[in-house]
Amino acid sequence: MPIRRRIGLMYLPGALPCFEDFGNLPTDLVCKDGQVDGKPASDVLDMLIIPGGSLIESQSVNSVVSREIIKMAESGKFVLGICSGFQVLANRTDVGRLSAVPIVRDGLGLIDVEVQPLVCTDRVSAHIVGKSFLSDDVGGEVSGFHCHTYGKVSLCGSSRSVLVSHIQRVNYRRAPQDLVSGVANREGNVVGVFVHALLDSNPMLVESLVKSLDISQVELQEIRRVNAKLVLEMKGEVGIDTSICPAVVAKKSPSVMVLVTALGSGSGKTFLVTGMAGVLRKRGYNVGLIKLGGDVRDSVSSLYLVKGSMKGYSSIKIGDSGWMPMGEAVSQACGVHDFLFVEGAMSAFTGLLNSKVSRPASTLEVAASLGASVIVIVTCDKEGVEGGLVNVLNYISMLKLLGVNPVGVILNKMSTSYLTDEDNQVIRRAFENVGVQLLGVVPSMKFEQRGMIPEVEICYNEFGVRALAVVERYINLDQLVKLAKAPVLNSVDYVAFVEKFKKLLMNYPDNFSISRV
Repeated sequence: MPIRRRIGLMYLPGALPCFEDFGNLPTDLVCKDGQVDGKPASDVLDMLIIPGGSLIESQSVNSVVSREIIKMAESGKFVLGICSGFQVLANRTDVGRLSAVPIVRDGLGLIDVEVQPLVCTDRVSAHIVGKSFLSDDVGGEVSGFHCHTYGKVSLCGSSRSVLVSHIQRVNYRRAPQDLVSGVANREGNVVGVFVHALLDSNPMLVESLVKSLDISQVELQEIRRVNAKLVLEMKGEVGIDTSICPAVVAKKSPSVMVLVTALGSGSGKTFLVTGMAGVLRKRGYNVGLIKLGGDVRDSVSSLYLVKGSMKGYSSIKIGDSGWMPMGEAVSQACGVHDFLFVEGAMSAFTGLLNSKVSRPASTLEVAASLGASVIVIVTCDKEGVEGGLVNVLNYISMLKLLGVNPVGVILNKMSTSYLTDEDNQVIRRAFENVGVQLLGVVPSMKFEQRGMIPEVEICYNEFGVRALAVVERYINLDQLVKLAKAPVLNSVDYVAFVEKFKKLLMNYPDNFSISRV
């Protein structure tokens, strides 16, 4: 049957059209030409969803698409902007986090608000505080999650709050508060929200939207059939506008995993995991991403390339940060994906001595509990390759003494110009002697400009495409795949584990020998 009500989903570089399911309602894609079926989108669509991503940073909403959004809004049609999509609809956004001065990006001014930096990655409950096309159930409670770097909303003259989230952590610290997370224009037909998965987690909102659009149940079933085809179409490309089509292969069984850690923050974990995930997706793997701790923003660049969605299992609780217990998260992820990347938080050892939080509290404890194959990334830009080698060899020794399984190393940000063939053989031999394979040597690159830093400002398309190219050139992914193995949940006595770590430290260097393991 023909569909009377058509809902568009913006599909532009930097957007996350598969980050959530949007209630399985979108029927059409709106690309850079602003058209649907060869006609202006505003003439065909009854509603447009602008998803999250890095649309403001990427500045990929061109004048043609902007015109269609404005025409839909001014004609009374429904427009929903989520996270970055909200920023597109706002007056302006300051993306200058950690900058001495504001860095302002203008939006379309359809919602009379300004947005400033505020980091929040909580799963949240929220209350409806105002009427809009999404719902007139003022006082009703909904749920979802935040995943943003810029989330402080300043309301101006004609805007009005429609949603308030109850959050626990702000800017990496526990700070319970209520946060304006949804705003509508005066007429209520244009809404911006910072809560992801609203239409997936709250059936009453879908029912309200279906009622607002006068969609019958028969038509709704047809919409969802069309939506399923649309999702397959989107997943048929790695990233957006890359023209890279993933190979088609059967699901591999059992699911295998690698845990990626580093000697500390700033190592390039997120960049390299993004590239590795993208290359494996290109090869036909169904790739899943899991972040240790609550800062799920680190996984978004990978999800952008693999066209994955953020789920409850996407964040494993460590200490007081994160979404889902380890065993539950890994079990759910293995039921969906055939290759899992688990990205650690900071150093593998960070949090191990913190007795004030629940266990596991470190990447190291999770690695031990999962029996995971561990890949270590070491940066060589500040201490040179010599210092990096000494540090990572000591690091590997401690991992092995604690019963963790390091299997591979990637040397990142490395100056290789003065190394001889003999030097390279010495480096490889050093890792072979401790039972670890050198999976790649990535040279220093000038990627530190704004737009390439996940925790500050990121353009997902540029970041992802560069990561993909670097990994394909410098990392031996065939060997990495061989080193991955199925996770096996182990019972770990965390108290004894921490005590063993303390004893190793106190007896350093006498017991610091891999041969004693």
